[in-house]
Amino acid sequence: MSQAPPCVNHPDRPASAACAHCDKPICTECMQQAPVGWQCPSCIAEGAKKTQVIQPFAGSNPGRTGIVGSTNPTPVVIGIVVVCVAVFVISGFGKASVIDRFGGLSHQVHQSDQYYRLFTSMFLHLDFLHIASNMITLLIVGPAVEVMLGRLRFLTLFLVAGLGGSVASYLFTPGNSVSAGASGAIFGVMGAYVVLAHNRRYPLAPVVALIAINLVIGFTGSIDWRDHLGGLVVGVLLALGYDYGATLRPAGRRIGFTVGVTVAVLVVLAVVVAAVPPGQPYLQFG
Repeated sequence: MSQAPPCVNHPDRPASAACAHCDKPICTECMQQAPVGWQCPSCIAEGAKKTQVIQPFAGSNPGRTGIVGSTNPTPVVIGIVVVCVAVFVISGFGKASVIDRFGGLSHQVHQSDQYYRLFTSMFLHLDFLHIASNMITLLIVGPAVEVMLGRLRFLTLFLVAGLGGSVASYLFTPGNSVSAGASGAIFGVMGAYVVLAHNRRYPLAPVVALIAINLVIGFTGSIDWRDHLGGLVVGVLLALGYDYGATLRPAGRRIGFTVGVTVAVLVVLAVVVAAVPPGQPYLQFG
């Protein structure tokens, strides 16, 4: 992947996007959200009399730095937490019958074409400790990734990484195993942070340690580590694609590349689920 061009205002920093108005490369500090997309400070100033400016999710606001530990909760992250908690309550706090009906039960996905389970399972949680650990991790890492990617790309990454985790669990666990939880999606978010923060020279150690600790716990316990790895891989791939796409010009090319990366990952996941039944001996680990 080619190196991102330097920011037009901060030559020592790699650009994260291009101004939607003048097409100049800009870093996260210079990105300001306007009705027509991300713009640089100069274009915002020029259009201030004509267009209402929406303050950005990064840069000048100390709570929107894009760095884990110094980024306040963001709208999409809060929305995901609210949805997961609401589903947990509605499900009877992880009631077994609800998990069996909507969780990632592999043989039902394959034999009964209940593909919705790959999606619904990521919003179900087994108990209070399960949902608490997932939501706390999301609140720690998610806001920083949302700041760096923007709301739509962040939500897309979360959902597609969650599907990636579900597909990995579908493939590599016995067909009668049931999985539930947002862990795959959250691992995808953590993997995305490592990619994005590395490209921006932000601190990586806390999130790398968090990934390592959770992987070790997954490998040594009864947690579905396959879901974790699947989400992590998809999150890394999407982050690489999204960050590279943000450097492309003009805007149509950026959008097309980003959509193309997302669709390509979804197609691969769909083909794998359609072509490979679960529970195959050569796919079993652990």
